[in-house]
Amino acid sequence: MEYRRLGRTNLQVSVIAFGGLPLFFQPPDKAIEAINLALDEGINYFDLDEAGNSFIPEQVYLDGGSKIGQVLKKRRNDCFLGVKSMRQTYEELKADVDLALERIVKGTSREVIDIFQLAFLDTPQKMEIILSKQGGLRALEEAKEEGKIDFILGAAHNPRTLIQAIKTDRFDVVEFPFNIIEDEYRAELIPLAREKEIGMVVMKPLGGGQLASLADLSLRWILQHDVDCVIPGMKSIEEVQKNVEIGIKPERLSAGELETLHKLGAEVGKEYCHRCGYCLPCPQGIMILGVIDLVRAPMLSLEMKKKSYHQVIKGRFLSDPNNCVQCEECVEKCPFKLPIPALMRRAVEMFE
Repeated sequence: MEYRRLGRTNLQVSVIAFGGLPLFFQPPDKAIEAINLALDEGINYFDLDEAGNSFIPEQVYLDGGSKIGQVLKKRRNDCFLGVKSMRQTYEELKADVDLALERIVKGTSREVIDIFQLAFLDTPQKMEIILSKQGGLRALEEAKEEGKIDFILGAAHNPRTLIQAIKTDRFDVVEFPFNIIEDEYRAELIPLAREKEIGMVVMKPLGGGQLASLADLSLRWILQHDVDCVIPGMKSIEEVQKNVEIGIKPERLSAGELETLHKLGAEVGKEYCHRCGYCLPCPQGIMILGVIDLVRAPMLSLEMKKKSYHQVIKGRFLSDPNNCVQCEECVEKCPFKLPIPALMRRAVEMFE
């Protein structure tokens, strides 16, 4: 396995790291089997994501504790752990750090979170809260001073807000989507992070599964750029084995392979949401990004999509695509001119 230095953290991380979101949908025995194999093969950074539980304090980190937490009781020194929170305020993040310590690493040989993540820093409004005196970043800085966490990561799907985060010099690592479609990070963000020695973790390497048919080409394309590691989601020993092969010797793409990848990217890109947030707020209160994610995500079954649609999109966030009035204000604001009203109609047809 090839390793790279994660910026000023000085951690040597495997170029293929472990994206943990798919483990949320796996039973503990299958998840633990995949985690142990990844460790055996040299993968040493695990980026946890507990899906919808991330928003529920009573449940957050319980899934991680029942899976990777069990592995860490024996193999804590074999890996670095990334734990995320999607919440914003000082009190919320203070509580989340303590919950993560209690539910994931308590009883292991290193009761500390290596990298704690402030996730979804996608809007100026959230950045304003996070960076304020009563924001979550101050809670993480205090936790760092207290030895509860080692490093702080900022994650976003919006290059504008993530560049803002980098310029504060208060983050050690940044995480962002990067693939043949979402390549806007090459121009300014990647060079700026490298200049400031900020570690770079790449998420959404397969575009939420939409580039999965060319997974090997996509991962190799990413690793030929100046980033530190990439976190493809893995849920089985077969997926771990395939990704490890790429990490051992990430060869550059040939001209023919690059053309093939560009062709798929151009096709997928016609309806691909970059989650940049320019379309928001919707006058009708629709959470556009989440709805498009469900419509386009190939990795979830229709049954699981319907459940998320009714319980999370319409239930928890009170966001109803039925309310779309086809005003096309979102299309005018979208830099990629996506057919957003048509996607809202499709969501209603699919899930109602």
